[in-house]
Amino acid sequence: MTTTALADALRHDAVALLEAYRTRAWVPALEEHDPAEGLARARWSGASFRAALRDAPPAVRSGRLIDVLEPAAVVLDDGTAAEDTVLQLRVLVDALTSAP
Repeated sequence: MTTTALADALRHDAVALLEAYRTRAWVPALEEHDPAEGLARARWSGASFRAALRDAPPAVRSGRLIDVLEPAAVVLDDGTAAEDTVLQLRVLVDALTSAP
C-alpha cells in the first residue's frame, strides 16, 4: 500500500473511530487514554508515535485505538502526510484527552 493510500485509509479510520467514540459505540479501555495523553503533549513524528506505543499494555494492544495509531507512525515518517489526515488524528486524540 502506498503512503498516500495508507494516509487516506488512516484518515477514514480516524473519522470512523471518532464518530464511534462520540456516539458511545466505542468506549476505549482506560489504558487506551495513556498513549493519547502522551501524544497530546508530544511533537508528532513517526518516532513519537512508536515511543508512545512501545510498551503498550495488552489492553491497549487489543483495543481499537492501536489500529489507528500504529499506521500513523508510518504516515508521519513519510513526511508528506496530508494535513487533513494529521488533523483528523489530532481531533481524535484531543477528544480522548479532553474526556472527563
